[in-house]
Amino acid sequence: MEEAESAGSSMPSVEEDRELFFSQEKIQQERIISLIRSRSEGVQASSSYRVGAGDEVEINVFDVPELNVTVRVRESGFVSLPLIGPVKAAGLTEPEILDEITSRLGAYVRHPQVSVFISNYGSQKVAVMGAVRTPGTYSLKKGSNSVLELISEAGGVSDKAGNFINIIPAEVSGISAANDVEARARLALASQNVAAMKNTAVEMYLDQVMGTNGGIPLEIPVRGGDMIVVPEGGKITVEGEVEKGGALDLGRQMTLLSSLAAAGGITYGAKIDEVEIIRDVGLPDRKARLVLDLERISRGEERDVRLRNGDIVRVPSDSGRRLTQDTFEGISRIINFGVGGTVNVVN
Repeated sequence: MEEAESAGSSMPSVEEDRELFFSQEKIQQERIISLIRSRSEGVQASSSYRVGAGDEVEINVFDVPELNVTVRVRESGFVSLPLIGPVKAAGLTEPEILDEITSRLGAYVRHPQVSVFISNYGSQKVAVMGAVRTPGTYSLKKGSNSVLELISEAGGVSDKAGNFINIIPAEVSGISAANDVEARARLALASQNVAAMKNTAVEMYLDQVMGTNGGIPLEIPVRGGDMIVVPEGGKITVEGEVEKGGALDLGRQMTLLSSLAAAGGITYGAKIDEVEIIRDVGLPDRKARLVLDLERISRGEERDVRLRNGDIVRVPSDSGRRLTQDTFEGISRIINFGVGGTVNVVN
């Protein structure tokens, strides 16, 4: 008897299960804030940035229009200019390039007034991969660059995109701004280890970045060497007291309510106050279980919950009673509203 009580007391409570269910999202939110903070504090002024091959440099010389040019730094590290010929640029800062050009022009122009600035960071590359229309490597542009801007460069997300974006910062991937081939290969091999990727990638909701959740778009600054990965949607499973249970494609912004609608709605035998979402949280022999009350959600007392790849939605049976017609219709209306309407969603 004591052994049974001891075993029963070791079972996690509903509150503990709820905390575990949302634990990864809380960790990722902290990672997002930490990444934004570190990059905001560590913004590199263009005056201290060292030019690399592929960068575009704009040069202007007062009163000498033929010397007002925009040139790309060659793989050799040089740019070629009228009058003075090749000038080393790679590895130098804007002020250092300006000094070199001014010194060389002194032989041709009296007291040359020169301005130099980087117009395009061609050496600073970011890989955009996964469910986007044109996956590839893209160069950063002058000024700020965000995850949203890079996804737009890649043609936007494809129809197969799920509801998450992963950014693998260069600081933790070991990939250089110039797209280190060896480091990228190591990362590709390591990506087979799901647990390792969870510790490397910073995950965020797609609609938060795109601004399609009704809020202000989440601006995540990117740096050369970053990788942006848009995973495909994946699958969820709906089972129990629904009309058409089984595996479903996980669409963007799919929530508990919209998954029930996609499964044809609940039946009259549903126990609506103990609907479960079961989630793999990466622990051996342990899954998180979130219990929700559909009637409380319909009254706005609880919030709808966004689903993830691999989630299981289970609607248990209530053997003691059947839903009344009014309750069933009310719940059905809110479920169907969740497909095309607007509901409060737990991020």
